[in-house]
Amino acid sequence: MMSETQYSVSSPLVTPVNPRKRGRTACTRCKSRKQKCDDQLPICSNCRKSGAQCDKADVADEAPSIAYTRALEERVAFLESKLAQVPTPEATTTPRETASNYSVPSGRDKNALSDVVAHVSLGNFEAPAYVGPSSGLSLALNLGEMVQATVWNKMLPDIQDGYTGNQANCINPSPRCITVEDLLAHSAKEPPSDEQGSQMLKAYTSQLHSKYPFLEPEELWKLHSERLVLAAKPTQTLTRVERFGIFKLYLVYAMGATLVQLTQRGPVLSPEALYITALQHISAARESRTVQNIEAMTLLVMFHLRSTSSHGLWYMIGLAMRTSIDLGLHRAAHEQNLAGPIVQRRRRLFWSVYSLERTIAVSLGRPLSIADNQIDVELPNAIINGSPSASIIVGNDITLALVLFKLRRIESKIHHSVYRTDKTLDALRPKLDRLHQRLKFWRDSLTDWIPAGHPDLNYALLLYNRALRLLIQPFLPILPATDPFYGLCMRAAGDICQAHKRLHQTLDYGHSFIAVQTVFVAGVTLLYGLWTQGNALWSVALSNDIRACSLVLFVMGERAPWVRKYRDAFEVLVNAAMEKLQDNEAGLAEMASAQMRAGKAPCVAESLGGQNHDIRGNETGTHPADSTSDQFLMSEDGGIAVGEFEGAWPMVAELANWIDQDTEGGSPVWMPNFELLQSLSGTWNE
Repeated sequence: MMSETQYSVSSPLVTPVNPRKRGRTACTRCKSRKQKCDDQLPICSNCRKSGAQCDKADVADEAPSIAYTRALEERVAFLESKLAQVPTPEATTTPRETASNYSVPSGRDKNALSDVVAHVSLGNFEAPAYVGPSSGLSLALNLGEMVQATVWNKMLPDIQDGYTGNQANCINPSPRCITVEDLLAHSAKEPPSDEQGSQMLKAYTSQLHSKYPFLEPEELWKLHSERLVLAAKPTQTLTRVERFGIFKLYLVYAMGATLVQLTQRGPVLSPEALYITALQHISAARESRTVQNIEAMTLLVMFHLRSTSSHGLWYMIGLAMRTSIDLGLHRAAHEQNLAGPIVQRRRRLFWSVYSLERTIAVSLGRPLSIADNQIDVELPNAIINGSPSASIIVGNDITLALVLFKLRRIESKIHHSVYRTDKTLDALRPKLDRLHQRLKFWRDSLTDWIPAGHPDLNYALLLYNRALRLLIQPFLPILPATDPFYGLCMRAAGDICQAHKRLHQTLDYGHSFIAVQTVFVAGVTLLYGLWTQGNALWSVALSNDIRACSLVLFVMGERAPWVRKYRDAFEVLVNAAMEKLQDNEAGLAEMASAQMRAGKAPCVAESLGGQNHDIRGNETGTHPADSTSDQFLMSEDGGIAVGEFEGAWPMVAELANWIDQDTEGGSPVWMPNFELLQSLSGTWNE
C-alpha cells in the first residue's frame, strides 16, 4: 500500500503537504555562519576573503545528484499510482508477465523482436561478476541491455506483430522477416515421438556434443522423457527452469534434425519448426549475466552454423565469451568453494564457448575476445560424471573435445602471432618454425588420447591440416617453391579436400558454415600454388585434390543453395588455372576484370578460350592429347554441373588480386578473409 506522501505526489487533485525541497547550494562555512554564498567556483567570495577552506565545489557536484534522485522518486510514485488503477489479472499470470501484458498497446506497429530482446536483456545485474585488476567504475545498466538488444537483433529473425501482414512493414524486409502469428503457426504442433526424439538426440550427442560438451546428456535424455508432460502444461504455469529446459531440448532437436534430414529419405521433422518452438521459450534466458544465458547463446550459434544464415555468429559468440569472462569462468580463483560437479560444468561451458569463438573469429578474420594469457582455468575431466548411471550414457566421454580445445589454443597463438598488421611477413618468418613444432607435437600426441583406427582420429587430423594451412598460407608469397613449408602447405590443403570427400561419402556427416570455409579456402590455396608455380607444382596428386574440392563443394551446394556461389567461383578459378597451364599469358585478374566490365559471366567453354571443354570434362573440340590438365578435367566423379556464374564473379575478382599478385616487388597481398567473400557473394542476406 502506498503512503499519503506518494499519493500526494502522483495525484494532481491533492494539495501537496510538503513544499518543494531545494537542494543545498551554500558551502558549509557560509551555511553555519548564515551568510549568503555566491556562485563562485571552486571557492566562494567569503571563503576567499577570509582564507578559509571552502567545499563549494563538492556541494555543487552533489546538488544535481540529489535533484536527480528526487526526480526518480517522484516518477516511481507516479507510476505506482498508475499501476494501482490497472485491473487485477488472473491468478495464474506472473507479475512480470502482467506488467508486460498491460504495458503494450494493442494497436502498436513496431518490431516485435523488441519483446524478445526485452525478456533476454532484463538481466540480474546483481550477480557476482569478475572484476579485473584494472577495471574502473561499472557501466550503466542500460548499456548492458543495449549490447544484448543489438546482438540478439543481429542473430534472430525479424518478427512483426500480426496486425500488419505486409512484409514491407518489417525493419529488414527479407525471407527472414516473420510475424508473431507466423511464429506460432510454423512451430512444431506436438512433441516428436520417442523414436524421432531419440534419433535426433543421438545425432546431436554423436556429432556436436562430442566437440562442444557444455550440456549434460543425462539432462537432455531426462527432458526428452518429460517432453509430453511439459507440452501438456499451460505456458503460464511453466516455471523458468521448465521453460529453459524446453528451450534447450528443442534447439537440440533442431540441430539433430538438420543432421538426420541429410541421411533419411523419409519425412523428418522440420528443423525450422523445432527452432521456432524453442524461440517461444527464449524468455527463460532473460537473465543476461547467468550461465543459462551463455548456454542459450551458444546453442543459437551452433544451430546457425548449420542453417542457411551465418549472420550474427561472431557477434553472439563474442557476447557469450564476454559474459563468461564477466562471470569469471576463465579464472581458476572463481572456482574456490564450488562443488566438483559445478566446477566441471563451468569448465565445459567455458572451453566450449572458447572453441567456438576461436573457430568463428579465425574463419572470418575477426579479433578474439580474450587473450590466452588471461585464462588460467584448467580443462574439464574427460568423463562427465553426473550420477551412477552417467557412465553408460553415450556422449559422456568428451576426450575428442579436450584434444580439440588444445588445438584451438595453438590456432589462437597462430592468429595472434601471424595474422597482424604491425609487422611484415619477412619479420614474422622466424615464428613459422616454432609454431609448426607446437602443431607437430600436438599431432604426435594424438594417439595418447585417441586409439589408432578410431573415427575421431581422422577428424582430429583434418583439423590439424586446417591449422597447418592457417599457419603457412600467409607466407606463400614470400616462400620459394623449394621451401619445405611450401610443399607442406599444399599437402595440408590437399588432405583437407580429400578428408572432406571421405566424410561426405559417409551418410551421417553434416556440413556447417565452417566446413564450407575450410574446403573453399583449401581449394583456393591449391589453385594459388598451381597458378604461381605452374607445371613445376602440377602432379596427379594435386589434380586429385582439386577434383576432390570441386566434388565436395558440389555436394554442399546441392544441400545448401547458398554454397553454390562458392562452388561456381572455384570452378571459374579452376578453368583459369587450366588455361594458364596451356601457356596462356593472360592474367587471372585481367580475365576477371574483363568479364565483370562486360556485365555477364562467361560459359565455361568461353572462359577456357580455344580449349573447348565444359566443366563436366566433356570434350567439344580439339586439344593436345597428352595434356595432363586435360586429364584432370575428365573427372572420374562426374564433374560439376554448370551453374549461373554471375554471383561468383565479385569473389573471383577479389581472389584474383591475391592469386595473380606480383611477388617480385612491394608488400605481399593477403588472401581476402572469408567475411569479405561472404559480403561479395551476398550470402549474408540469404
